Amino acid sequence: MNPYRILIVEDEVIIADTIERFLLQKGYQVVGKAISYEEAIGLYKETQPDLVLLDIRLNGSKTGINVAQYIQKQAVSKPFIFLSSQIDAESINGAKSTFPVGYLSKPIQRNSLYTTIEIGMHAYLAQEAEKETIRLYNGKQYYQVPIEDILYLRADHNYVHIELANKRAVLQRSSLRETLEQVPEKLFVQTHRSYAVNLKKVDKWDGEYLYVQDNAIPISRGRRKEVIELLKRG
Repeated sequence: MNPYRILIVEDEVIIADTIERFLLQKGYQVVGKAISYEEAIGLYKETQPDLVLLDIRLNGSKTGINVAQYIQKQAVSKPFIFLSSQIDAESINGAKSTFPVGYLSKPIQRNSLYTTIEIGMHAYLAQEAEKETIRLYNGKQYYQVPIEDILYLRADHNYVHIELANKRAVLQRSSLRETLEQVPEKLFVQTHRSYAVNLKKVDKWDGEYLYVQDNAIPISRGRRKEVIELLKRG
């Protein structure tokens, strides 16, 4: 079994210790335990776990759902499983909106924990393997980013801002032309000297702008005909 590196975010120390014991008995690695949003974010940045076990209710004003939203916004987000004694509709709907790979009700049962981790990680890894990715470099670090997550590209001097789904972004040290050479030609179109857009992500358009989620992407006069024709083809 792959010894997944797991971060536990749970504000009840006895429960966190019990979960840790269950995980270690099965051969998983526990990279840390956090009781609050702040501790969870700090340990997530430091350890970069394979999986997060995430209690919905935490010490402080922010919840496990806030932690999940932070994870989703990272350039490379990791899977998480919610832990909760709350099974009311509001809690479940809040958890569903962040797309966890699993949900466990307390008290946590040993076999249910193992099964949820294995099934959740299997589904996550299978989905990731199917995604076509590109490697991006910001001058210090490399990132593997699924092409389907890219909304649009924006050039800024010697860098390109790669705007991703869930309000994430990666900065690449290159020109817009060089970045466009990394992505499928039929999927991306340059709309302006500083912008290129993933055609599948366009919500609407007019003669001057393409709209991708809440972003208005300019269309230059010289590229307008080509861009509009490509959009009309679907």
